[in-house]
Amino acid sequence: MLEVFALWGSSDFITAITDDAAPGLDATSVTALTLLGRHGAMRPSALARKLRVGASNVSKITRRLSQDGFVERGTDTADGRAGLLHLTVGGNEMVVEFVDAGDRMMRAIQADWTQADRNRFTELLTRFHTDALHFSTAQYPEGDPS
Repeated sequence: MLEVFALWGSSDFITAITDDAAPGLDATSVTALTLLGRHGAMRPSALARKLRVGASNVSKITRRLSQDGFVERGTDTADGRAGLLHLTVGGNEMVVEFVDAGDRMMRAIQADWTQADRNRFTELLTRFHTDALHFSTAQYPEGDPS
């Protein structure tokens, strides 16, 4: 499992899977877009924690994504002094393309599987996801460890 996580988390792999949708976009930018798509608008500091990069790195990443028309800065309505990053329409469309690329990859991986095998894999992966979240919550009751 560690080998799969390492492969799928590698910059080369992420770039290869998403290159048709976003030629030239680096893996950290792909991950940033995916996180904003999954979790919604967030402060740059929260995005930096989730990406496990420093504030200056997240600033460079979001500047490039903003120039590409994928991310915009807004104001946090809960705290007018703080900024929020959110996806633009183009950013949301890009995230949909990333999901489609992942779906194509999974179809290719499972091409020789029976429907029963695919159903069982989905069932077990869903269970694994749920149990992993419960484990994480027990380990980090105060919230996301990132």
